Amino acid sequence: MTPRVTVDLARLDANIARCTGRAAEAGVALRAHVKGHRSPEIAARQVAAGAVGVAVHSAAEAEAYVAVGVPDVTVAWPWRDTWRWSRFARLARHCAVTVHVDHPDAVTGLGAAAEAHGVELGVRIEVDTGLHRVGVDPDAAGELAATIARTGGLRLSGVTGYVGITGPDDARDRVELGRSRARLLVSVAERIRATGTPCPQVSVGGTPTLAGALDVAGVTEVCAGAYALLDGGLARLGECDPAAVAIAVTTTVTGTDGQALRTDADELLAGADQTWMSGVVLTAPDGAPVRPESVSVGDELRVLPGHVCPVVARRPLLHVLDAGEPVARWQALVLPDRA
Repeated sequence: MTPRVTVDLARLDANIARCTGRAAEAGVALRAHVKGHRSPEIAARQVAAGAVGVAVHSAAEAEAYVAVGVPDVTVAWPWRDTWRWSRFARLARHCAVTVHVDHPDAVTGLGAAAEAHGVELGVRIEVDTGLHRVGVDPDAAGELAATIARTGGLRLSGVTGYVGITGPDDARDRVELGRSRARLLVSVAERIRATGTPCPQVSVGGTPTLAGALDVAGVTEVCAGAYALLDGGLARLGECDPAAVAIAVTTTVTGTDGQALRTDADELLAGADQTWMSGVVLTAPDGAPVRPESVSVGDELRVLPGHVCPVVARRPLLHVLDAGEPVARWQALVLPDRA
């Protein structure tokens, strides 16, 4: 049997409802990052359930989600490529658009594009929360906010930052990590407001650290990517029960040697791990846990990938199941960064 990536509808909808409810209970808006599922169909279900909009990586992604009726899009990466700015401005004719920024050149370019197209773009200051990947130093955010306030065509939407887990220690302390980074972002926003510049939103990203972020006064939005499908890594971390994971790879065992299994999905799953642990979670087709030593050659397994993002990117055709029966096929959007 050729390995298939499946999505269970009941699990999917339950996960969406659960996370949406957690955010609503905390009085915080929820934005759905599409990097995990890359599926307009799933994004539409998230927005229908109460998400305020989606977060995307590129202009082409943004255009695709607007085409299916998503009313509010955030480009959650501080691009500095000049050719992108006009595309973001054109998009703002059709929906609310907010773009992350971390450099004054991007502010100037986005402002010029917005004015040229007769629109207003929202911008959020991406703050470096400690990953040192993108983002402005927290102490420099005020200066960037002042630049935005002086730039026509732009409106400062607020500040944002992603809380990333880089290893087992962060994974163990993920709730406190979420709290500490959320407090940092709230303090940055408060310092900007103290200068007289409006800074309405504080958006904190990350699914594993969500509980900590929701616990901090002053957070107005959380942005999460994996909550709809979940994955085996989150299950092993204790963030969810394996039975809640909506995505799986259906595969057949091709060889077994004690604890080591070989399946026809090994190539698809290779390296699709979380930073805090490697490996997958094995279940039977009905979702019941499976021990490797109990498996025989030819058995069909439902394998929960360690990390949802690379699996969908490698195999973007999602086979949708309802009560175990196929009901649809969704084509995930896997687009190059140049799009």
